[in-house]
Amino acid sequence: MRLLKHIFSVLSWIVFAVIIAYVLIAAPMVAGYKPVVVLSGSMEPAYHVGSVIYYKSTPFEQIKEGDAITFKAGEDALVTHRVTTKNEISRTFVTKGDANPSEDANPVDAANVIGRASELSIPYAGYFISYGKQLPVIIAMAAVIIISIILDSLYPKKKRETERAEQENEEKQ
Repeated sequence: MRLLKHIFSVLSWIVFAVIIAYVLIAAPMVAGYKPVVVLSGSMEPAYHVGSVIYYKSTPFEQIKEGDAITFKAGEDALVTHRVTTKNEISRTFVTKGDANPSEDANPVDAANVIGRASELSIPYAGYFISYGKQLPVIIAMAAVIIISIILDSLYPKKKRETERAEQENEEKQ
């Protein structure tokens, strides 16, 4: 029983470390930044595939050429590319991925821009987030914590110490 308790104790510490990592990745949201996972290499080397980058809502007037912006490209797709041209009259941006040979075919309307990307990126954190959002992983993490709590309540530390002391006394006699 002690071995099982020890295994789940170690596993629960790992789960708590994972939860803390998620909280740290989400922390910039307090300052208005939203995380997004980089899915393609179009912005290499500035933003690597699998990284988490952050964007913040920014008015059209504050975005300038050279800024990386995150915008809607379709229903659910978000794209982060760099502004090469800003058109004040049509309120559009011409964008280009740093690793792409040419500019994007369609200008981005200001209404589709959801924010300016920050310089901060966390390499590989996107893989961590994508994996951790899967239902089986969430269930497994919850199960580890629940089993650990159950084992703690069924076999509390004080009871273990008492049993250990009784065992030692029996061995001495």
